Amino acid sequence: MAAKPPDAAKFLSDLLTAVHDLTGRRPPPTWTHVDKLQRKLGIANTDAVEAGIRLAVARGWLRSGGDPATSVTLTVDGVRAIAPRPAGPAG
Repeated sequence: MAAKPPDAAKFLSDLLTAVHDLTGRRPPPTWTHVDKLQRKLGIANTDAVEAGIRLAVARGWLRSGGDPATSVTLTVDGVRAIAPRPAGPAG
């Protein structure tokens, strides 16, 4: 049986949420180290974390410092991206 492919949207959501948690849910810009982020995510694959960071930066959800990134912070758009959505009208 083939392994289930990773869910990129869930990974990005988990990455943003982990940054938010590591920064104490304080408003941006509050920075955290990428090594702490990787430990919180429990992912040994550094390339996957770096790729996720690059994508989140490209989408305007994160800012990063260093190349490759050594620290990250959420942007206001990043906080909005992980904010709970209000429930729609019951039908």
